[in-house]
Amino acid sequence: MKTVTIIGGSGARNTLKALRKIKNIKINNIVTMFDSGGSTGYLRKKFGIYALGDLRDRILAVSENDALRDISSQRIEMEGINHNVGNLLLYSLVKEYDKEYLKIAKGIFRTPKNIDFIPIVDDIKCSANLVIKTDEGDLMGEDSLDRNSNKELKIRDVKLDKRVKISRLAADSILKSDFLIFGPGDVYSSILPNTLVDGFDNIIGKSKAKKILIVNIMNKKSETNGFKASDFVKIFEDRGIKIDYILVNNKIMPIKNIKGKYGNFSGWVENDLLDKRVIIGDFINESIPYEHDPEKILASLKRIIK
Repeated sequence: MKTVTIIGGSGARNTLKALRKIKNIKINNIVTMFDSGGSTGYLRKKFGIYALGDLRDRILAVSENDALRDISSQRIEMEGINHNVGNLLLYSLVKEYDKEYLKIAKGIFRTPKNIDFIPIVDDIKCSANLVIKTDEGDLMGEDSLDRNSNKELKIRDVKLDKRVKISRLAADSILKSDFLIFGPGDVYSSILPNTLVDGFDNIIGKSKAKKILIVNIMNKKSETNGFKASDFVKIFEDRGIKIDYILVNNKIMPIKNIKGKYGNFSGWVENDLLDKRVIIGDFINESIPYEHDPEKILASLKRIIK
């Protein structure tokens, strides 16, 4: 049985939806816990817990409890915040079961037995936030990019404002995996934060897994404005993560200036890579054109993994 670990934020839920259709593989989901906006940010500040939103997205992507999944996808307004019901449910489980909450969540959401969800840090009370260094100065918190969604920012670097250690389960899953998949998703605010924890560099250096990068379909105005496929690859390889396979969408649609759920998009990511690592194809979800279609990326991922 091959083991595949997904590293990223909520954008990687479509990767998970694709992978779950491949038989006889073990799937680990390593999830960033440093989100600071919206319902997740509110719960972090009020209750002193790490971010639950990206974790919720991954769980709901494969939940086989249809009724609970539908309820958890709904939103209710409370104290001026539009809360995702799934966030509130996960917080309730944290409050009641502490570190056992994920085990309980997997049971009640009826997630497949071959799929695990792994926070990048062990400490449920982790208060670390992302610091984004831009050409206009430092921004604090992942949500600061959403607040600047109309600006064409140039990001120079990202770091965490506190030192935190990679979780034991995350470290073990990376070491034991046959494949590591990065993305897709907000590269600076959702994927790279996983690489900033203490111990990650050492673990990734020991990993013998093949590394797969799924390049975003569109550029986010405040985050990757003007990026080409090679720019995404460079971000990871500058951090010592050698990419073995690169999936790049080659279909565009006659639309522009798309506004997403958490920001504005500024154009299609152009493929400027010619080497043999690149797998190009129509990977676009035509209903949500900045997202990947799980059915379309499935065939490429299956060929690589099998």
